[in-house]
Amino acid sequence: MRMLLILGVFAIVATACGEMGMDADSGNSLNSGGTGVGGSTARFAINGDHLYIVNHTSLNVFDISDERDPNFQTTTDIGRGIETIFGYKDNLFIGSQSGMFIYSILEDGTPQFLSNYIHQTACDPVIANDQFAYVTIRSGEACGTALFEANQLITIDISDLTRPFEVNQQQMENPRGLCFFKGDLYVAEGNKGLKKFNLTDPAHPQLEAFYQDIAANDMIPLGNTMIITRDEGIFQFGCENDEIYLLSPIR
Repeated sequence: MRMLLILGVFAIVATACGEMGMDADSGNSLNSGGTGVGGSTARFAINGDHLYIVNHTSLNVFDISDERDPNFQTTTDIGRGIETIFGYKDNLFIGSQSGMFIYSILEDGTPQFLSNYIHQTACDPVIANDQFAYVTIRSGEACGTALFEANQLITIDISDLTRPFEVNQQQMENPRGLCFFKGDLYVAEGNKGLKKFNLTDPAHPQLEAFYQDIAANDMIPLGNTMIITRDEGIFQFGCENDEIYLLSPIR
């Protein structure tokens, strides 16, 4: 019952997102003909007729060609501390407390390991586009980093998916989710606010604005709208002339 509920909710969100006409090159949608878009801290993603779900140790694949009768297909063991999954084109970027794992999706939907990037133990959402992956790592007891600070935005070159390497890192306050929105990179800093980075030089994101009055844990971009999740709920923000403003809470 819980699985069917998850699928039902995601199908509704995915349909709505698809109708927004998302650009696949934004780095927040999958190669699925308008299936939808998800946040960087999501634990599931859709590509074509397959649903990919991560738990703390593995990647599970379901055949959803019949959306009313999803069928389990395979499980792939990844390791401990698996947290997030982000789909871009026919690849999956999986965030864990120890690093980022990259899998390609074969024609039958089976994931195939390509490479990984290892960092110090920390919470780790990830998003990606054609050339770079952007990872945030943050400290805290829940992230396995109670003894040291690990609050960074890391840029990883993935032009060769089999050989990712770090090209830049920046100190952050306590970063969480991140997204591409209107050509820029946005990084959530929890109750401390929301940061906007210019990607004119995508290897070295430049901080352009810090919206300290907009608390954010994760974001989903939809056209001119940004859906922001934070401790007190889900909110819809608009963007006009580079200004971000509250439209409404989503109840």
